Amino acid sequence: MEQEHTLRLLVVEESRNDAEALANVLRNAGQASRLSYAEDREDLLAALDKQTPDLLLCAMGLETLSLGELVQVLGERELSLPVIAIGEAGGEAEIIEAMRQGAHDLCSYDQPEHLQLVVRRELSQLKSCVEAQHFELKFHESEKRARMLMESSRDAIAYVHEGMHIFANTSYLEMFGFDDLEEIEGTPILDMVAPDYHSEFKDFLRRYGKGDDCEGKLKTRGMLPDGTAFDAMMELTAASIDGEPCTQIIIRNQVANNRELEQKLKFLTKQDVLTGLYNRQYFIEELELAVTSVVSGTESAAVMYLMMDNFKDIKDSVGLGVADRVINDIADLLKEHSDATDIVARFGDHSFTLLRRDCDAQAIEALGEKLRQVVEEHIATVEDQSVTTTCSVGMSIVTETAASAQEVLSRADLACEVARSSGGNRCHLHNPVVDEKIGQERNQQVHALIKEALEKDHMQLLFQPIVSLQGDSSEKYEVLLRMLNEENEYILPNQFLPVAEQTGQLPQIDRWIIRRAIARLAEHRALGSDTHFFIKLSAATLIDEDLAGFIGECLKEMRLPGDALTFEIAEKAASHHLKHAKALVKTLQELHCKTALEHFGAGPNSFQLLKHLPVDFLKIDGSFIHNLASDNDNQAMVKSMLDTANSMNRKCIAEYVEDAHSLAVLWQSGIHFIQGNFLQEPSEALEYDFTGEIA
Repeated sequence: MEQEHTLRLLVVEESRNDAEALANVLRNAGQASRLSYAEDREDLLAALDKQTPDLLLCAMGLETLSLGELVQVLGERELSLPVIAIGEAGGEAEIIEAMRQGAHDLCSYDQPEHLQLVVRRELSQLKSCVEAQHFELKFHESEKRARMLMESSRDAIAYVHEGMHIFANTSYLEMFGFDDLEEIEGTPILDMVAPDYHSEFKDFLRRYGKGDDCEGKLKTRGMLPDGTAFDAMMELTAASIDGEPCTQIIIRNQVANNRELEQKLKFLTKQDVLTGLYNRQYFIEELELAVTSVVSGTESAAVMYLMMDNFKDIKDSVGLGVADRVINDIADLLKEHSDATDIVARFGDHSFTLLRRDCDAQAIEALGEKLRQVVEEHIATVEDQSVTTTCSVGMSIVTETAASAQEVLSRADLACEVARSSGGNRCHLHNPVVDEKIGQERNQQVHALIKEALEKDHMQLLFQPIVSLQGDSSEKYEVLLRMLNEENEYILPNQFLPVAEQTGQLPQIDRWIIRRAIARLAEHRALGSDTHFFIKLSAATLIDEDLAGFIGECLKEMRLPGDALTFEIAEKAASHHLKHAKALVKTLQELHCKTALEHFGAGPNSFQLLKHLPVDFLKIDGSFIHNLASDNDNQAMVKSMLDTANSMNRKCIAEYVEDAHSLAVLWQSGIHFIQGNFLQEPSEALEYDFTGEIA
């Protein structure tokens, strides 16, 4: 029997020993089982309250609970679960009677192999049903998202069946002067075309219907309600709506875009100020897109992580200003010796990353060696001082098994660490076998560093403002964490939190943050402010049943009201631990704390979660803010999420706002709050002017 997961088995029998014997029949076939036992109706109800089983076995002829009564209970609870009756060996009449009462089959005690085969069949069927429900849910969610996108699109979109309108979005209705959909339903599409072009339009539809015009595009003249004609590009596509076949017609916005200008603006908003390279955030966003393409099989890619070997020595000997000039020189070398299509970014103080698409191991190794050599040979001259440096280069191939952009970066970072620990000034391509031991050693070091940082308070809280675009001048900050190294420099969360997750240190870190943040907020509010903090909770902390009690104790100790805090739960964590998330939101509400769902919109059932989690804020996932000013799809998704959130009385926060153009789009959409480096980078001080104008 194929073992895919531990079977949740509920056995209705006279004794627990008999139930265990049945479970052992399945275990002997290789199926791990977790047994629940019921002897009567009361036991059955209690077992179903505790956990929904995958499969039920019910002994025939019990006085305490019959097969018919069991099936009736399942029907009352609307549970469609496989039930197998267990009885003495019998003929067809006994099997038919058991199935008539609701069993899927009848097995005897003395034919264990038959039971094993029947269970295998039922579990296979159950798996197929679950998968079908999952795909149906995804399909409906996709249809919903498509409808939301279409409704909020600036392009005019209509659906036509046999030449008659059956649906049109708001932009289409507004273009042709209709107030609601009922007015246009049944109206011929020909009414929207200027009379002089009717004949041409009819010929086009005829050819398109026969498949003679595969492109499905027609330049024509549209007709507005006041009789004004306008140039229109119509695009026709075969589609369906509510399961009915039809034709989708899009009338494109004819305002030309200056693509060259858009590209320049896009680059400027994603630029590192010091070097002119792309910044860290943009690089990660592009890497995520590349990982998605590789996983889907449409392209290949590789990543390089380059770190200066002696930056600290340079900074100590010639000062930070000169060190920055050296970093600038390195950035210029990377730009000069990489391709125009490469994504080159300044990733840290003295580290750089490079993403190259359509690249294999041999090509990225050749590039890494080339860059290592030009850095080694370069002499930086700053204020009559000559400075030389070397670098360690780590490389990683983006494979189809890559789980995320962060995993790819971690591999390149680990490869860089291998090169650096081997003496520096060398290149290393990530090799899972070779690097595993070094990775384990480094994780042990990071684990020890985290432990020491918690014990000696070698951690630092930073704060980033969350600003209202609706006239609310109240002070809101998100609390962020940095760890300090021996040189008192920041270690970013992505460099130590993954290790903390593996070693079980996340709950301890979260509690450290909560206690220090509450103490800092109480101290700041004592000066007369009404400041509010947003604090992130990890998935590991989410399932901590004592967390609410700890927060309550901290609030009481610091004399801070609960409504001064909002706790953020990541959508993915909430989805995976919905029961715990639901309980936590409820207990936090009892403490008068507010809650937020972070990375909202990233999952397939975002709004479905809100039926279970009555949170106060939705933090829209940063992927939708990426290239917002020039990405119509992202604009449409943000608008549709905001409209739905408003209808549910939820306030939305846009994360990762990096430029004025995105800010303008968000302001026009009616977003409630924004957060990002465009307003202010994370800072140790609570000094943002919430009453001033946003630039």
